[in-house]
Amino acid sequence: MAPTRLTETVTPPDLEERFGILKRKLVSPENVAKVTESWKRLLRALEAEADVIAKAGPSYIPQVELEDIKNNNNELPDDVASLFKERGVIMVHKTIDEEQIDTWFNELVEFCKQHPETAGYTFPNPASWYNIFWTKPQTEARFHPNTRALFKAMAHQFHVENEDSLIDMETQVVYGDRIRIREPGSVATLKLHLDSSSIERWEDDNYRKVYREIFEGNWEKFDPFRLDERAYANENLYEHVLAGKSTICSAFRTLQGWLALSNNKSGEGTLRVLPNLKLSIAYIMLRPLFWKDPASGDIDDYEIDLETPKFPGALPSTGQLFMSEEYFPHLYHDKSVISIPDVRKGTFVFWHADIPHEVDREHNGNGHSSVLYYGQTPLTITNINILLDTKSSFLGNHSPEDYSSQLTEEDKKNEYHGADVNHIKDEEGLRCMGLSPLDLNDKGLTSGQRKVRELANEALAKGQFDAHKFIRENVTI
Repeated sequence: MAPTRLTETVTPPDLEERFGILKRKLVSPENVAKVTESWKRLLRALEAEADVIAKAGPSYIPQVELEDIKNNNNELPDDVASLFKERGVIMVHKTIDEEQIDTWFNELVEFCKQHPETAGYTFPNPASWYNIFWTKPQTEARFHPNTRALFKAMAHQFHVENEDSLIDMETQVVYGDRIRIREPGSVATLKLHLDSSSIERWEDDNYRKVYREIFEGNWEKFDPFRLDERAYANENLYEHVLAGKSTICSAFRTLQGWLALSNNKSGEGTLRVLPNLKLSIAYIMLRPLFWKDPASGDIDDYEIDLETPKFPGALPSTGQLFMSEEYFPHLYHDKSVISIPDVRKGTFVFWHADIPHEVDREHNGNGHSSVLYYGQTPLTITNINILLDTKSSFLGNHSPEDYSSQLTEEDKKNEYHGADVNHIKDEEGLRCMGLSPLDLNDKGLTSGQRKVRELANEALAKGQFDAHKFIRENVTI
């Protein structure tokens, strides 16, 4: 076959020898030929999709208004849901009215000015991200009725096949996340990347099972919205190797997202994504096996590597922050990675945890680009500890552990986040924060939902939880 894309291979560094052994665990001997052929199909599909995305530009991102979701029994309309599951990203407009957004934003700015010492940041901070977590506007936004309705609708996009799986999508644990206030002209350096760990995707037994079909040569059958094994994955195998959390976020998030606090045109300091979920993650997972591009540039000349301990862009104790052309040329950064469409105050943006994304490197607009960050964080075995940490952090008015671990002792003494339980208006909000026991009497609970709620309530009563004894290589509950 004629070359489709000539590349100059940059040789990734060798990891420890055990990672060569790991490669041989990924693909069984009987699947070597199938995986090799699937890689060739994948490259052709990526090339074709790159042209489609480039031609469509920002319009490729699915968009919907919250009212359309509410009018559809609080579910995504079928056509929107189909596009979201294919592309892995969605924008939901008119979630919160602009007057309320302005009120929250002004309160956030005032808080930052009054507490410049919090988390070691000063105001205004050129880095744009502010480590504040429990302020009144953040709390009110998390528990706004429209926010809750949207999170429930998005949760219904995921599923489990085993009713005994210890996951409860109907319960969303609050994971404290930051805010961004980005002024015009500021430059960001956060390049295309994946969150939710790095080498763990291959190394952890449960995480690796998530991508089983990909390693069997059937990436087309991979379902990114099936959570049976994903809920048990260890995303942070190296948290004790270096000081602090090596991957920053220790929570299991099905979706990442933010709520817009400003009006910004496409490319004005917001978000860029690679909007094809299945193709991009299949490429990332298989690239270590086909990291050496053939000199001919001919797709048919690729050979599988099950020997070398090379995992491009994945290093123990780091996040996958190197999704650049030198290791991943076929992702077509210049074509496939696009800015999201214009956002308005009150727009919610969600993207799947396996979607490569980055921040607009420049902000050439006239006004600030500001957001409240969110994660869709269901109640799972691994997230029970997040629930405990959220409770402790909120009541102590300090940063969550993921961020506190990055602070000096002096920073910790000075920080204050404005947490106040009176800002949470109902029982459901208290439960999401670990401040009230979870309801065991809800009708229609699966055995897995009931069990994980029971375990969470026991953990809240004791103030501790050991998730590891529930995480097994062969997930059978």
